[in-house]
Amino acid sequence: MTRRSDPARARNFASVLQEIFAEPGRSRKDIANAIGISAASVTSIAASLLEHRLISESAPVAAGQGRPRVPLSVDTDSNLVMGIHLGPRVTGIVLTGLDGVAKASVLVPHSGMTAAEAFELVIAQAETLVADHADGRPVLGTGVATGGIVDREQGLIVENAGAGWSQVPAQRMLEALPQPLVLDNNARAAAQSELFYGQGAKESDFLLMVITSDLGAVLVSDGQIRAGRSQHAGNIAHIQVDAAGYPCACGRRGCLQVMATDEATVRRAHDLNRTDVINYGDIDRLYDAGDAQIRQLVAQRDGYVATAAALLFDLLDPGLLVIAGTPAERPETLAHVQRTVTEKSVQQGVAGQRVVYSSDHELSLSIFAASIMVNEVLSSPLAFIENLQQLVSAK
Repeated sequence: MTRRSDPARARNFASVLQEIFAEPGRSRKDIANAIGISAASVTSIAASLLEHRLISESAPVAAGQGRPRVPLSVDTDSNLVMGIHLGPRVTGIVLTGLDGVAKASVLVPHSGMTAAEAFELVIAQAETLVADHADGRPVLGTGVATGGIVDREQGLIVENAGAGWSQVPAQRMLEALPQPLVLDNNARAAAQSELFYGQGAKESDFLLMVITSDLGAVLVSDGQIRAGRSQHAGNIAHIQVDAAGYPCACGRRGCLQVMATDEATVRRAHDLNRTDVINYGDIDRLYDAGDAQIRQLVAQRDGYVATAAALLFDLLDPGLLVIAGTPAERPETLAHVQRTVTEKSVQQGVAGQRVVYSSDHELSLSIFAASIMVNEVLSSPLAFIENLQQLVSAK
């Protein structure tokens, strides 16, 4: 068997890089002891990871009578990954390091376009972003996330109701982007990001809800994302949160889909004859200006989210319930959500205390998408090293 096809070698590369990612600053000896392979093997693997700038060394640290230990960390600057959040009207594109920190980004409006038209524009903007900001650094691949139902194995957007997309072969249509490319839905991408950079670093069992123009949820158990047998787990759109609410396409009234998405909040503003609200950006602007009526609408939205969160908490009893997306952009609203969950959950205060917001901002959905590709690098670093070697040979 060749070194390229040796699965044991590939697993060892992954184990070493994952250990360095999880606990930066450890020495080769520390890593060898932690994962149970020889120090010589770790030294050889680390040399290859250093050569291809997936990790870096710090200055040696004295270690008693023995040789100084050399701390190893993931190199966060020499290689890039691309993250793309395909939104219904605006797509975000970001270049990050392996630490999830944005290096450069762009927002691409495409309201009213077909998927093909939107993707063509996204590809052009992504190419410009790389040309202007990569500075010769390789882009290891692209993580793409979108709302709705996604078939990751087939690279297919099965349905994204917010964008009006159905049966879209996104992976094939986006093949001009840096490869490999992995497509997943927003909730699973957000959960992956939380595992790497957020609440998941402290709690390996949590439920994550994403509330934006799209809705989704994902359960993480023992650090593993549970997508369900058919990859369709986490559809929370039709949890009923207000029996007297808007009618839903499913035939019921007051589902989360028609009460808590960004569009639902805009719709409720229109019902109040707020002609100054065109889209959710106007909700944000007026909220920041202290508009009492708009703030009440946002509080109502948060109440609907909390109602659904309480139901999910009682059903699954997660260690944490993490809310990502639009509500998390306003940390000051968390206390209201926690109180509502406490009131509605049978576990009362226990439930409220376990509700937290994701670390969220304008680019978060794109960074969530980038974390999909970071996970690919950590899972198969040897494959990426071989790709980098091929790129060098081709020049």
